[in-house]
Amino acid sequence: MEEFISAIDIGTTKICALVAAVTHDSLGNLTLRILGEGQSASRGIRRGVVVNVSEAIAAIGEAVEKAESDAGRALTSAYVGVAGSHISTLNSKGVSPVDARHGVTNQDMQRALEGARAVALPQNTEVIHTIAREWVVDGQPHIQHPLGMSAYRLEVDAHIVTGSTTAINNITQCVRAHDIEIDELVLEPLAANEAVLRPEERRMGVAVVDIGGGTTDLAIFLDDGLCHTRVLDVGGNHFSHDIAVGLHAPEETAEELKLRYGSVLPERVPEDDRVWAAVFGEKAERSFSRHFICQILAHRASETFEIIQDQLQESGYYERLSAGVVLTGGCSLLPGMTELGRSILGMPVRIGAPSNRLPITGLSRHLQSPAYSTSIGLLLWGLHEDARKIRRETPKHRGGAEWMGRAMRALKNLLPG
Repeated sequence: MEEFISAIDIGTTKICALVAAVTHDSLGNLTLRILGEGQSASRGIRRGVVVNVSEAIAAIGEAVEKAESDAGRALTSAYVGVAGSHISTLNSKGVSPVDARHGVTNQDMQRALEGARAVALPQNTEVIHTIAREWVVDGQPHIQHPLGMSAYRLEVDAHIVTGSTTAINNITQCVRAHDIEIDELVLEPLAANEAVLRPEERRMGVAVVDIGGGTTDLAIFLDDGLCHTRVLDVGGNHFSHDIAVGLHAPEETAEELKLRYGSVLPERVPEDDRVWAAVFGEKAERSFSRHFICQILAHRASETFEIIQDQLQESGYYERLSAGVVLTGGCSLLPGMTELGRSILGMPVRIGAPSNRLPITGLSRHLQSPAYSTSIGLLLWGLHEDARKIRRETPKHRGGAEWMGRAMRALKNLLPG
């Protein structure tokens, strides 16, 4: 029986639904084959939060219907991205005794994680992820994979991601309205990390900065572990809005100008370059200085990078990001973003996007854009979690369909949230 993984990325500007089949490469490793893709303009969503349920349901339905038609099969469950200013994080520790005769088991790891997530939370708040940063086995720290180790006591240092129960329930309601079960809600920068980071970057210390339409999502990785996450209430739509205000033009016009003529390095744009655009209150288009438009974008981009810098310093990891920052998301495509980022942050900055190096076939050219990092990352999140579970639990004599199904079901019990 063939297994499938699906993803729904619910953003402020677009909704993307993907369907992929789980396959094996020549070495027997799990891979994905993209079967279907569907997109729609986002409606009823603002900065990662549902503001109009009926519009959001309709927009999600359009993307899902297109993906199902493209794939030739129904989408019955999916990994769904979650973001927004309601997201909060904290670090917590948990402990579990271990039967030394059997060594550390998945159940021991589960108990330790459950202990870590047993923290007092504000009203209307719930846990989305409980992610192990590192394990401690009988006082020995910095253990990444304790399964099977001989021990009497297992401790975990975990990163807890929480969100508004109301916001989560609204997203869940909109997806389930299409008879789609949610395999897992995944924080969007965690999903993006799967698509854009290299293993050595996670080890050396790196920050993923996903600049979407409504929010900028930040995640810091060090020693292969997640250390810090934050969702910032600024995104690509703020860039467009600034142009709209500066030119007295409609938002749609401002967005088009940003995409066609924008740059965050106005010094590289000749001052006599002119562009034409419609404005409020006038029938004919007006001429504007492209240099002026780029100055508006540069101001907003500088402010955004300064906010990112403040967050990195506040996290306590600023000096430990040897691999620097990886920018992704649609707004990262603005010309000059890497150069400006390097000058303000004082560290390496590159653009991250899905590529053919990933364990995915059928990845079309337009899906290899930073704008689809979260969408592709959601698929990879599901694939990588399944692969880890299979390696831990699967007896070698089991048949393929049986052990994969067991692994997928057992996964949900290993990682809470």
